[in-house]
Amino acid sequence: MLRAIREPAEGERVALVVEGGGMRGAVSGGMALALHELGLADNFDAAYGSSAGALNAMWLISGRALDGMPTWTDAEFGKDLMSKRRIFGKRPIVDMKTMIEQNYERVSPGLFDAVLAAGTEFHPLATDVETGQAVDLHPQVTDRQSLILAARATSNLPLIGGPPVSLNGSRYLDAGLSAAIPFQAALDDGATHLLLLRSRKKGDLATDPSGLGGRLTTRMLGRISPAIREGYLTRGRREGADEEFLARHDREQGLTPSILSIRPPHDSPVPSRLESDMEVVRNGLEAGRQAVHEAFSGSRT
Repeated sequence: MLRAIREPAEGERVALVVEGGGMRGAVSGGMALALHELGLADNFDAAYGSSAGALNAMWLISGRALDGMPTWTDAEFGKDLMSKRRIFGKRPIVDMKTMIEQNYERVSPGLFDAVLAAGTEFHPLATDVETGQAVDLHPQVTDRQSLILAARATSNLPLIGGPPVSLNGSRYLDAGLSAAIPFQAALDDGATHLLLLRSRKKGDLATDPSGLGGRLTTRMLGRISPAIREGYLTRGRREGADEEFLARHDREQGLTPSILSIRPPHDSPVPSRLESDMEVVRNGLEAGRQAVHEAFSGSRT
């Protein structure tokens, strides 16, 4: 697997798959930063990402990782991105529109043009509001504006992130509702080798909603669409099946396609989805960075 990433052979399609998870995406952001540090950023035919994972992939393939990853730990950006005080205001609690359309370009002028010009295909996934299914937005990204909308769509958290993002007549929400670990899209495109950057620690599994909070969230999501409600209700089971598939590839050598998953250590300080403590976020980013360096430490001989 490591040799394929470094020196792809004829007929191989090498894909990077990046998990998000709100502020937990700082972990996969640290992993993407490590790939940049190791000189591996350009060794992928395509990069697939969900939610914050798609944004991390965007920074990496554009060659702007050193510009983008520090935004995870910038206190001012953190306050601008998320504030519970906005619950009764016009801006959403989690404002990805401002972050992507204004702050990203301010941090790294020309970012979106660099993504469009990258040699690695960019595949951001999002959840279709009407069907509840994961959609690969790559075919719809044709210019700067459609790229911006796709970046917003993949990371637009339901209920607290504002209304769904409209793109080419369809409405989209965060990819975490339908494809938190977007490896299936890579397999559908014929990937023979996949490197998965995971933001969840081993043993940290998604669960179906329960309790009063789960019931209230389910009811509110039902107002968006019945498909979104159903996706939320079954998310734990679907992600459990994905985890089983990936666990088999971890256990058994020689399976096709070749899949390497990198996770932070089980004792890592992984941020929560809506983490506001920048020290926790910073530690999570560094845990992800170290995990990739350790995974590749024996492959550079």
